Amino acid sequence: MPQQSEQSTFSLIFRGDLVPGFTVADVKANFARLFKAGPGAVEKLFSGRPVAIKKGLSKAQAEQLQATLAKVGAQTALKAEGGGETPAAPAPREETQPQPAPGPEWSIAPMEGNLIKEHEREKKAAVQVSVDHLSLKPAQGNLIEDSERRRQQPVAVNVPDWQIDT
Repeated sequence: MPQQSEQSTFSLIFRGDLVPGFTVADVKANFARLFKAGPGAVEKLFSGRPVAIKKGLSKAQAEQLQATLAKVGAQTALKAEGGGETPAAPAPREETQPQPAPGPEWSIAPMEGNLIKEHEREKKAAVQVSVDHLSLKPAQGNLIEDSERRRQQPVAVNVPDWQIDT
């Protein structure tokens, strides 16, 4: 793998990924405090698209900022300006946190909102249901009217008269 020269500059990229144990609300509040930014600016960082948080950094500056962001709950990646992302510069983690398994770089959408955007939803026509046959009744007494009950003829039972004297 070719080495970066000392003159290289780096960008710090954030995709909305969080360090385990942090919530979206916590990280947003930490970003607002750290960057002295309003809610609108912070919300743009969580759009799901890669955002360059800072550009033109030396490798040492980029790694230091990456470590700071990891402490407030944000997972970031370094990208050499004019090149691809450098895989070997993850933020230093505390030893108590598990390392993520190597694999594809997937991200999870923020927990707010719907996963399907409004324009992606299948449009359904409204269904009209007739309720003319339904009625409401006060919550007292029997719910079934006497006229609605089925009348059964009493069953004739033949009981012998055993006349037992005691």
